[in-house]
Amino acid sequence: MTTPDSAIPIEEKLTAFARAERLARARSLAKNYVLASAGIALIPVPLADLAGIMALQVKLVHGLAKHYEVPFKESIVKSLVASLLSGASSVIGVLGLASFAKIVPVLGTLAGGGGVAVTAASVTYATGEVFIRHFESGGTLLDFDPDKVRALFKRELKAGEATTEVADTSDSTSTKPA
Repeated sequence: MTTPDSAIPIEEKLTAFARAERLARARSLAKNYVLASAGIALIPVPLADLAGIMALQVKLVHGLAKHYEVPFKESIVKSLVASLLSGASSVIGVLGLASFAKIVPVLGTLAGGGGVAVTAASVTYATGEVFIRHFESGGTLLDFDPDKVRALFKRELKAGEATTEVADTSDSTSTKPA
């Protein structure tokens, strides 16, 4: 049985609204980092883009920690992000190979940049979602357990890949049969 809206105390309504607003702002912040991580793919130097993506993810977690008023320690976040990413070794391998492809002039740079952009955006999306959920539940950096969230990270990584693929195909100018 549902409760009539008028029976819910105003304090609960305000708290729910504040939580929804906080979550929306966190996701907006993460979206900006997802876009920035795709832009890092434009760095033409092989493997330099990977360092930039890692730094960007640390900055994403810093922004989320600040948003949720969670104390931030860069050294802790670097190890947490690295540990989280180690659970997706195949994706990280693809990211490394795509970056390394930039050694080949023109075509390698284009293909490698595209591969890095899609993969980096997906990984950054998944990282953001995992930390948003952790902070939303009242967690801190000190009680973040990469092993416990690895399955969630992999699910969010697939969701990020699907979103990126949809965005990539919607920008296509090719004609497809109906």
